[in-house]
Amino acid sequence: MDVSLSTHLFVFHPLDDAILSLYPKHGFTRAEIWAMPPHFPYDDPAAADRVAEDMARHGIKVASLHGPIYPDVRTYKKDRWYSLCSTDEAHRLESVEANRKAAAWLGRNGGGTVVLHTGFPAGDWYPHRWNALLSSMNELVASAPGNVRFAVENTPVDSGHTDVILDIVARYPEDRVGVCIDLGHAHIIETVLGALRAAGGRLIHVHASDNKGEKDEHLVPGKGTIPWGRAIAALREAGFKGAFTVELRDYTRGDAPPYRDFGQMLAETRAALDRILGDGK
Repeated sequence: MDVSLSTHLFVFHPLDDAILSLYPKHGFTRAEIWAMPPHFPYDDPAAADRVAEDMARHGIKVASLHGPIYPDVRTYKKDRWYSLCSTDEAHRLESVEANRKAAAWLGRNGGGTVVLHTGFPAGDWYPHRWNALLSSMNELVASAPGNVRFAVENTPVDSGHTDVILDIVARYPEDRVGVCIDLGHAHIIETVLGALRAAGGRLIHVHASDNKGEKDEHLVPGKGTIPWGRAIAALREAGFKGAFTVELRDYTRGDAPPYRDFGQMLAETRAALDRILGDGK
């Protein structure tokens, strides 16, 4: 499987040389970009293309992109989040357009996988939000370049259970739409092994971070209670060839942070991955 590092860890920083140089230093050659401005300006093609050039200069391949969730990462608690399942048609179309632009950028820069959240709330999501989500998926699949596919991600609410995601994905061709299993999300509402086995052949992408089974903490693998040995064995048994994307939270911020800087956090992450993946990485 291909190990990559999500820029989610650096979402409050621009993707400049100070950040990008951390990838090769800690053995990461592939990235998933979190497409949230100003961290990544997907809606400014020239600026976004410069980021791609800078990443290539550091030997980093952009293999995937997380679709936009909000208009500006700096004010995400105030802005209305993008929602592909919104029953407000203007808002739904705005959300589709944001994801369409991000997918178009990825298509121009080598292609790959765009990870999508359904946006379903915990309740009151069927049938109207369900139908809105399918309309959004239809529009995105029809408009995306041929070298871009979508991975619909499970989320830590009942309406984001793997079975629900599979019901969505099964409606589309395998070469255009698959499943992203977020191991941390699965660990909260179902089981990691159950989610991986249920996804089966539609599994094309994995998000990897740890937690203690209660909330989505995005910890370094090994810092929580996910059974990593059994999870990796299940992926290998299934012949998983997609991206194993480490999606961490920035724990260098705030009062008395557990890490002094990104370098310390990534050194621990690399050691954890080497231990978890072993010789089969």
